[in-house]
Amino acid sequence: MKIGITGGNGFIGYHTYNNLKYTTKHKIIKLNKDFSSDKRIKKCDWVIHLAGMNRSNGQDNLYIENIELANKLVESVSKDTNIIFASSTQADSESLYGKAKLECEQIIQLWCQQYGGEFHNLRIPNVFGPFCKPNYNSFIATFCHNLCNGKDIKVTNDDTVNLVYVNDVVEQFKNCVEDEKISFETTEIGVGDVSELLTYFNNCYFDDGRVPDLNSDFNRNLFNTFISYIPNDKRLIKTELHSDDRGSLTELAKVDSSEGQVFFSTTNEGYVRGEHFHMRKFERFCVVDGEATIRIRKMGSKKPYEYKVSGDDIKVIDMPLLYTHNIENTGKKKLTTVFWINEIFNKQDADTYGEKV
Repeated sequence: MKIGITGGNGFIGYHTYNNLKYTTKHKIIKLNKDFSSDKRIKKCDWVIHLAGMNRSNGQDNLYIENIELANKLVESVSKDTNIIFASSTQADSESLYGKAKLECEQIIQLWCQQYGGEFHNLRIPNVFGPFCKPNYNSFIATFCHNLCNGKDIKVTNDDTVNLVYVNDVVEQFKNCVEDEKISFETTEIGVGDVSELLTYFNNCYFDDGRVPDLNSDFNRNLFNTFISYIPNDKRLIKTELHSDDRGSLTELAKVDSSEGQVFFSTTNEGYVRGEHFHMRKFERFCVVDGEATIRIRKMGSKKPYEYKVSGDDIKVIDMPLLYTHNIENTGKKKLTTVFWINEIFNKQDADTYGEKV
């Protein structure tokens, strides 16, 4: 089955494309920005319509642009195409954005009733997750970006919001295609409470060198979102070496009440481990003997980042979600690496997807 995605380079589109590509057997097509001239759209069995404008200098432009995109969509797809529309819970509001979403729903629904296949209208709540653009329309993205770059955060409006994690949104897209029940798992929380939780993450992680409590899905998802905003040149974390006549001791991970698993590996000279990424797991690497190069690359990017590490100067590094990574033994002896991960390994749900750095 061929599934096309409009707006595939946006925040939700990025996660949708990578998730569906690696977790399903369908052919996933990231349609061009001008999807109406992309010939591949005619061959799609399903189209997930994510392209849209949610912020503009002129409100009239925001309204017109979204309506035009909906019209272009129904003019571009083949008859019998199934369409999933990413609408918004604001569709019931009096804002121009909400009115635009409502009219787009009506345009696409009418076309599907006359010419198309299934129509799934998903009114999505406030979405958060890694790589959302800060200082735009997500307070979580702005808070995380500021904290990870040494800036203060400020709550100007302590409303209660319903939040949904971006991967949970993608799961509902899958449910539409697979004809499963659609239900958003949201978290109702105050903006001030989110600010306090992120401040706890920041103090815990940067000031005290601890991994915070990740036992709840919301905490884990919010923390993985938080560390995605750490600049890549600041990902290596120094450790403190305690030495005496007996030898030395270094703390590798201090954790606030989180399920987890510790393991170590040895790697022979010249060999590479890894070449995969995770969508859920928080994973920490630490070379304790030998020399290695750790490489990471964000999915969708061609630029890798390298970190030279050694057992002679022990540092730890945490793998951000959706960064494929590997570790290569670049020394002259066997490499020993210790790993900590925030969950017990489950062979049936390993959350590990192969991709070369």
